[in-house]
Amino acid sequence: MVVKASPDRHSARRTHSREGVLRTIAVFKLAKALFLTGVGLGAFNLLNPTTAEVADRWASALAWRFDPRAASAVHERLSSVPDSKLKVIGLVAFLYAALFSTEGIGLWMAKRWAEYLTIIATTSFVPFEVYELVRRASWQRGATLGINLLVVGYLIWKVRQHAA
Repeated sequence: MVVKASPDRHSARRTHSREGVLRTIAVFKLAKALFLTGVGLGAFNLLNPTTAEVADRWASALAWRFDPRAASAVHERLSSVPDSKLKVIGLVAFLYAALFSTEGIGLWMAKRWAEYLTIIATTSFVPFEVYELVRRASWQRGATLGINLLVVGYLIWKVRQHAA
C-alpha cells in the first residue's frame, strides 16, 4: 500500500523551504551590517591619535610578517587618510549597517515590506557592482554581483508568487 503525502504537507515543506532561504538572506544581511558597524567604529576610533598609532603598529607588524614592502605601504596608507575622510567612512558605514540591519531583521521576521526594501536596495547597487567588475575584474567582485542578483531574483520571484 502506497501512502501519498497530503497537499498540506507539500505546501508546508515549500513554505518551510522558502522561510529557510529568507533566513539565509537575512543572516547574510545581518553579517554585512555587523561588518560595517566594525568598519564604522574602526574609522571613528582612528580619529583618536593614540588608537591610530596602535592600529598603525599592528598593521605594520602584520605586514612585516608577510611582505616587508607591504609594511611601508600600510603605514603610508594609514597615515595619509585625512580625518574628514575617516568621518565620512564611519558615517557611511553606519548608514549602510542600519539599512542592512533593517533588511535582515525584516527578512528574518518574513515581512513583505522587507522583501520590497531588499529588492530596491540590492538592485540599486547592481550598476556600481557592474562598473567595478568591468573596471577591474576579480572573482570576488563577480561573486558579489552574482550573489546579489540571485537574492534579487529570488525575492522578485517570491513577491510575484505571493501576488498570484
